[in-house]
Amino acid sequence: MPILKPEKRGDSWRVKVYAGNKKYRSVTGATKAEAIQKAEKLQAELLAEKENPPKPDDPYADLTVAEAMERYVEAKRGTLSPSSYREFTRMRQHDLKPLHDIKLRELTQEQVQTAISLEAASHEPKTVRSMHGFLSSVVKMFRPEFILHTKLPQNKKSEIVIPTEAVVVQLLSAVAGTEIDAPVHLAALCGLRMSEILGLRWDRIDFENRSIEICAAKVKGIEQEPVLKATKSTAGKRKIKMLPAVEASLLRAREKSDGEFVTNLSSRSVYKRYQRILGKICPDEHYTFHELRHYCASVMIMLGIPVKYIADYLGHETEDMVNRVYGHVMADKKDEMFDRLESYYNNILR
Repeated sequence: MPILKPEKRGDSWRVKVYAGNKKYRSVTGATKAEAIQKAEKLQAELLAEKENPPKPDDPYADLTVAEAMERYVEAKRGTLSPSSYREFTRMRQHDLKPLHDIKLRELTQEQVQTAISLEAASHEPKTVRSMHGFLSSVVKMFRPEFILHTKLPQNKKSEIVIPTEAVVVQLLSAVAGTEIDAPVHLAALCGLRMSEILGLRWDRIDFENRSIEICAAKVKGIEQEPVLKATKSTAGKRKIKMLPAVEASLLRAREKSDGEFVTNLSSRSVYKRYQRILGKICPDEHYTFHELRHYCASVMIMLGIPVKYIADYLGHETEDMVNRVYGHVMADKKDEMFDRLESYYNNILR
């Protein structure tokens, strides 16, 4: 792979490098030294390609990282939930952009590490880990011999925030008769996820036997359109008993309903109405809608309900999930719990 003599071209220098088959590739530089340096680098790359040519039967030899990401997402489309497909599509379009134009077979660990470090400067650790997990799956599909050993940012320990009992009681009273009457009761007293609430049909509510069957979820599709799908997991499909307060809220909602779903609001609309009412009750506190689910779990833990039952009620696949995420006591109940403990020992240790 010979390098030809540098040529002066206007304000720059050009050097040609023989690429084989009577063809040359050229590089330019602002100075003669810079042009020669670029030519030597190109020469090394061409020699490396000659020594390690792609296998002629490798259908992925010329895939760029961006192309591999797209093919991975489309290949998995039939097995992904609408929300996962939407998120993977977003990631392949917007994340890890410095890697997009690199040929997948030429991708190095250093390039991956540099890209991940750049993303870590502007994203939360959990988000960066999701990006890397996506890239790792793509690499595993199209270049399985390349195992990534990337140093990832350490996850931050997220603190579970739980609305106080006083706030929830006021909230349930304030939403009575409004458009979010049933959604708030289902979240705070039944622990339903937002998607499960949106996907709940009237024909899955048995008022005679006072039970609710959760078997579907409504999420956003690739074009932000509502899509009905199965529950988040197998355990998410469940039947729970209906508390009197929940039954009352559903009966109020049914009187105003004109469709097959308990609510026709979008998740955004539910959340905006929820925040408006919550702001009037406790303007100095902020609780997300999902934190009503935390409240539901914590009440059951406080009451000593077995973890296995809590996992079934909330639609978790394992008891460990309940222990890890919800295994704590509400802040406003700590003194009460200690008083009960103190009273117990005072009675038996007299």
